[in-house]
Amino acid sequence: MGFGHLLILLIFSLQAFSLDCELQGHKELGQEILNDLKQSPISCLKNEVHLTFDDGPSLNVTPAILKELESRQVKATFFITSTHLETTNEKYKENRALVDKTLDSGHLLASHGHEHHAYDLRMDKTGKVLEDGFSQEEREEQIKKSMDLLQWSTQGKFKQQTPLLFRFPYGRGAMPSEIEINKKMETGEVHLEGKTYSERLKEYRHVSPALQTIGGQGFSHLGWNHDSQDSSYGVKAPEKNILKDYIKKNLKNLCSAPQTTKVALFHDIKEMNITAIPLLIDIGRCLGLKYISAQDMMKDMKLKSTGVLIDKNEIISGPATRVLKGLTAVEKVGQNTCSETAPDKSCWSEQYKKYYAHCTGGDSVCFEGEWRSRSNPIIQENCN
Repeated sequence: MGFGHLLILLIFSLQAFSLDCELQGHKELGQEILNDLKQSPISCLKNEVHLTFDDGPSLNVTPAILKELESRQVKATFFITSTHLETTNEKYKENRALVDKTLDSGHLLASHGHEHHAYDLRMDKTGKVLEDGFSQEEREEQIKKSMDLLQWSTQGKFKQQTPLLFRFPYGRGAMPSEIEINKKMETGEVHLEGKTYSERLKEYRHVSPALQTIGGQGFSHLGWNHDSQDSSYGVKAPEKNILKDYIKKNLKNLCSAPQTTKVALFHDIKEMNITAIPLLIDIGRCLGLKYISAQDMMKDMKLKSTGVLIDKNEIISGPATRVLKGLTAVEKVGQNTCSETAPDKSCWSEQYKKYYAHCTGGDSVCFEGEWRSRSNPIIQENCN
């Protein structure tokens, strides 16, 4: 970058910070952040941002966030963990009322499942297994409980929403890490032909039993491309300097490339977001960010191409497309596609240390050499 470009960028930054940002609340802290940014200006792309909140509702945090969003006319998506809505929760009546209010306020209600556990293998960066993930029977039970409780809490309005979204806890089931995909390939649980992580991830999403299960219930999956990192903080709000740093880091990342819709992951069980969210909106708008609804977010095709948004129609058609591709390849080499005992159609079970023939299994069924959900339409149509 030449001196002229640097000068233009500097002038642009100074002009941006000469604007009188409208701070509707937390003005003292907001002004401190603005003063810090004047000393170290950031270049901000005019990205669109959709705010999402996981793990709620929280009677201590969610109402405050709803109030801040309403005063700024921002619509968000709230991914509900439905254990809060069970009668075993002592605050279930208040939680159900809060969920219904969230929907009636114009926000999108979405499912984060029932219990907050992984829907597929979850490992840490060292390769240690943290969770094996739900079985297929458990996945179906968890999703049914979530849907029933959300329907009950909203008097049947939950399923009437568009879009209908689901987000797996930790993203497992749609957003596995490279080490997790490699482990599943090593154990023979999945067979993926891709050479790179991105290629294998795309293939995995075509065969993921967890994705196929939510797709069969009419859900699309929404991940994220901006992590606020609020999960690394406690429930109670941290002291001011830590909170300032948290807000500035989020602003910098929301302003950064690539210039596409930022699906921002937050948690409405974290007290820090009561203060952070309104300042992120007020200062973000001053910098050129635009906060959009779920319906407008769905229009960004880049989210589909990057896998942040996995449309229900793509989920349902994925396995069929993969099977047809395999059959085409078999036809080209003249192999018999009808033999149920052909070695290339069997599946290895690491749990039982043996191979299963085509169209056999338990919670998962072997089909064309790969494990699939028993509820998968391909299984139901082709295996008795």
